Amino acid sequence: MISARTKGHIEHFSTSGGCSTAVHVVRSESDSSSVAPKTVFVIIPGNPGVVEYYSDFANAVFNAVKRSDSAANFDVISLSHPGHSFLDHGDSEVLSSWNKYFGTFPADNPLNLRQQMDHKICLFDHIVSLYPAETRFILAGHSIGSYMALEVLKARSDRISQVVLLFPTITEIAASKKGQIVSKITLPGVRHTVSAILFALRPFLAFFPVVLYGLVALFTGMTGDSLTVTVERLLHHNSGLHALTLGAWEMKQVLDLDAETISSNLDKLVLYYGPEDGWADESYYKQIKERFPGINALLCEDGVTHDFVIGYSEIMARKVAQWLLR
Repeated sequence: MISARTKGHIEHFSTSGGCSTAVHVVRSESDSSSVAPKTVFVIIPGNPGVVEYYSDFANAVFNAVKRSDSAANFDVISLSHPGHSFLDHGDSEVLSSWNKYFGTFPADNPLNLRQQMDHKICLFDHIVSLYPAETRFILAGHSIGSYMALEVLKARSDRISQVVLLFPTITEIAASKKGQIVSKITLPGVRHTVSAILFALRPFLAFFPVVLYGLVALFTGMTGDSLTVTVERLLHHNSGLHALTLGAWEMKQVLDLDAETISSNLDKLVLYYGPEDGWADESYYKQIKERFPGINALLCEDGVTHDFVIGYSEIMARKVAQWLLR
């Protein structure tokens, strides 16, 4: 019987260009030629793109699939956004390698939206190169990761069999309730002030970790692993600045729907919306259903929130597993 508690681990993938990226990988144990062709489920995160936020979800998807089909030859690979984790800075070559790849300076320059999307295409190509030709690839995107997933689909549609977009922010997100707030927070002066405050407070709070953890828990409601990831990986001046900078690009550039890519791939798409989602509520769901009547867009009825990786990973994973096994 397949264990329901299989867990993945963090690896660093190095592309042919010498660029490094942190990923979370959950692999099937058997690689025998006698088993079915491999299916690889690739997760593109939202913002912030700290890969550890998605570990529980990735593990849960893997286990849900294996419980339903113990013979499934199935891997789950979660990606990250370079610069969004504290571990990408300092002596790490993650961020500097990608800035060198894109020809941008200085080495710790925040990647913009276009660069983050090109990073995902480059990393997808690397993942494809690791598997046999008959491997089936499925993409998932969460929030702004959905926008990026559509871009990967547009560039590599011949290698992708299905795309799952969870709480997708793929059009006019600056006009959403949360977008109107974030548009102000991500303004240059504001985001640099937030970064400066983190820079000033972090050394002091590091001597009082209980206070730091307590404050983050109080304001976010986080507990457990999510709280640890936020404190240890995200809440630093450099990683916080990178996440806010990407947010600023999102507000300016996520405008019209990519109608051509959507209409050309209707049979591959599953979109999942939250009726009260502050980023893409029921009105966004209705808009895409009206524009593409045949699209497989679903409206959540289970109270799952936009930040489902914090508290709703198991519920969301069971839904995703059902879509993948159809």
